[in-house]
Amino acid sequence: MNSEKLLSRHTLKNGLLLEFWDLSRPMLGDRCQAVVEARVAVAVTADTLPAELRPQLGQVSAALGKEVVFSQQEVRTFVETGAAPGLLKLIEEQLLGSLQDYLGHPEFASRLIRKRYADRQKETGWQH
Repeated sequence: MNSEKLLSRHTLKNGLLLEFWDLSRPMLGDRCQAVVEARVAVAVTADTLPAELRPQLGQVSAALGKEVVFSQQEVRTFVETGAAPGLLKLIEEQLLGSLQDYLGHPEFASRLIRKRYADRQKETGWQH
């Protein structure tokens, strides 16, 4: 329970890959912190950029790198270690149900890149 463990992968309607990771860790005695993280990696390419940023592909890539990763965690604390596997599966199913349509939207990749690039520009603006 100390290292990341891949639980499952799901291909979304838009072709992106949704992964579920177990990031659980032991706590006191027979208790643990149960953590499931949902991740979707989006490559920063001309195809995934929003139309208004395509002419700036080089700048966007320089600012964000080759990919951006969306992640969301669900955490439960003081879980009985023996009950953790069932709880992890339940959390995974709930996340899949709630995130599948949002992450699978045809414009998810471009919207994520737009948001992350805008955030990076704000950060850079504050540093100068």
